[in-house]
Amino acid sequence: MLEKITESCQYLLHNYPGADNVREYLHSRLTPESIQTFQFGYFPEIYELHLLTDLVGDGILVKHKLIDYRNNDDSLCPRALRFCFFEHYPLVMPFRDPYGKVVALVSRTLLDSKEMAEKKVSKYKNTYFKKGNYLFGLYENKQAILDQDCVYIVEGQFDLIKAMERGIKNIVALGNNNMTSYQFSIISRYTNNLIMLLDNDEAGTKGRKLAQKRFGHLANIQDFYIREGYKDIDEYLTLSKDESPSFVVKG
Repeated sequence: MLEKITESCQYLLHNYPGADNVREYLHSRLTPESIQTFQFGYFPEIYELHLLTDLVGDGILVKHKLIDYRNNDDSLCPRALRFCFFEHYPLVMPFRDPYGKVVALVSRTLLDSKEMAEKKVSKYKNTYFKKGNYLFGLYENKQAILDQDCVYIVEGQFDLIKAMERGIKNIVALGNNNMTSYQFSIISRYTNNLIMLLDNDEAGTKGRKLAQKRFGHLANIQDFYIREGYKDIDEYLTLSKDESPSFVVKG
């Protein structure tokens, strides 16, 4: 059923005039091929949810807790109020397991930093699933990982997609800076050669050290770094003028 929601949101992205700002954002960041491959979509705000419910119905959205009805006990005007899980998160994409099944929806807000702080909104939000049990991009890239017997490991979804656009196909994303035992066991089925390409910040450094400590005796783990001055591989590939990405090897 998440597949149906994904397809409907994708339809709205490409056909609903009110999704112009989301389309413009995506096309400023990614190629049309990437937008299509990862099935980006538009999730309507609460006042226009009928666009989506007309396509999939209320039931499927309630079942996945994307909308909820709560009773307002106001004695003068008792009524049921509708709440939207992805309010302020119009950009959505599916998260697939290694076999292509959609296991969650990942969303991104387009609010600026000031609006995010005022509304107490984080940059990303996803439907509930055990994120530590999956690797984003493995479904799309598992054959390249097998062919090259090596995998780049990054943090975010956009890090992965930007790298793929520059020709790096043997790559997966953790979803944060901490590789879980389950994620390690999954990737070990495809290769024993891991290249950590986490963010250039304190959290990324902590994640590298933890991966080496926990799994270094079980696999060949190398630490690669993007050039100084860039936070992550997404920013590096977006802003740098390097014709082909290059990384610094440490450890």
